[in-house]
Amino acid sequence: MGKAVKLLSLSIGVSMLLSVVLTGCGGKTDTVTSTTGLASGSAQVSVTDSTINTEPVVLKATFWGSPQEKVAVEGATKKYTEKYPNIKVEAIQIPESDYDAKIAAMVASNDVPDWAYIHGPQGEGFAKQGKFINWFEKMKDDKDIKKKDFIDGIWFTLDQTNAWGISGAVECFGLFYNKDLFKEAGISEPPAAYDKAWTWDQFLEAARKLTVDKNGKNAADAAFDAKNIKQFGIMFENWSAPIQTFVLNNGSDYVLDDGKTFGYSKPEATKAIQRLADLINVQHVAPSPIQAKAIPGQAAGLQAKMIAMAFGGQWMNLDLGANKVNYGIAALPKMDSNSGTIKLSGAVSIFKDSKYPEETWDFAKFMCGEGVEDLYINGLWMPTMTKYYTNSTAMAKWVGPNASHPEGFKDAMLDMVMNHSKPAMAYTLKNQSKIDALVAGALDQVWMGKKTAEVAMKELEPKVIPEIQGRYDK
Repeated sequence: MGKAVKLLSLSIGVSMLLSVVLTGCGGKTDTVTSTTGLASGSAQVSVTDSTINTEPVVLKATFWGSPQEKVAVEGATKKYTEKYPNIKVEAIQIPESDYDAKIAAMVASNDVPDWAYIHGPQGEGFAKQGKFINWFEKMKDDKDIKKKDFIDGIWFTLDQTNAWGISGAVECFGLFYNKDLFKEAGISEPPAAYDKAWTWDQFLEAARKLTVDKNGKNAADAAFDAKNIKQFGIMFENWSAPIQTFVLNNGSDYVLDDGKTFGYSKPEATKAIQRLADLINVQHVAPSPIQAKAIPGQAAGLQAKMIAMAFGGQWMNLDLGANKVNYGIAALPKMDSNSGTIKLSGAVSIFKDSKYPEETWDFAKFMCGEGVEDLYINGLWMPTMTKYYTNSTAMAKWVGPNASHPEGFKDAMLDMVMNHSKPAMAYTLKNQSKIDALVAGALDQVWMGKKTAEVAMKELEPKVIPEIQGRYDK
């Protein structure tokens, strides 16, 4: 999922050890013993489940994502079939650009997948139509996993009792940087810990020194040529989640807690948005949307030394680690309030019309942990289960020293997710897709320097307010 996700991916969750004992020739049930470490990492649960079918079963699992994600999902389905030889999981990768249309067509033709990635706005519509199982209800009677085993802020809900989806992974944002470029510029590397994060002014000073024109002059030099930049100090993406991160860090939100007020028109929000826009149009340390087209993505830009820093999603660890880039991760620079991050992801849902509901539920639990641990290790995803953040044995499976979890990761991402994060709007905002389209169009004018954030958001406010229908978490 990740940015390949621009939002996300799959699930996360439980370590399971399953042994199957057939009960009768041609029978339809097994006895399955499952030993599962709970969030504490110490408790063990022994479960007897007589619902798994022993006749041939084919489950359909649909997903989007990168080539690496395809390999990982297919690998996970094979692991599951090794545990249940009679159950085959058909992993169907669909390009993210076509995904919603394909899923809608499958639903319309009564040929739904059993287990599926779902974008938040589409999932919201299906959930209102009763298309998905309720994860909260299923976990009430499940002896392997409970809601308390997962970290907060990862559920896609219609209300406090109905979760139609779970985050495929935990995703967040941090400050990625190329260590070599910092060394060459003689600049101290940014701190990773929340309480030591750079102020905005400290960040700007470094960004200027790390922005270099074709003549070797940096943006702090009076002779700097802003029209011929070969290395930008910072790059950020202007889709909804990273922008919301900085608005939250400055004390506002997309829609405020009352579920009625458009937060982006508030002074705290417009100040945060304007600071980002000024990186492009005033300080000239970040590429404009047009200039960004010449940079092959944030991870590739860091590797090629076209950018020195990036406000990036943790999924960048996969490519940076695989390509052995000498990089680090730091806390996001402070706005006026703090240096927190957000949790975001695509959803994973189970269609209620699955022909094999128990097998699908069991597969979903598998894909909440053991099935996708390789993707925690390689840096693409972060887990959704608490034990992977708090239990030393479970944590060592994925966070140990490796190329995809460099210096700073534990403080700048793991600690941030657990202690200094809020959910992205996709989890909480009703009618998000309509509101997001309006906001994105207005912000385009800000990124291009044609309007200030204050003017753009105030002009937008009367158009957005009629579309605000409340928040699911309130």
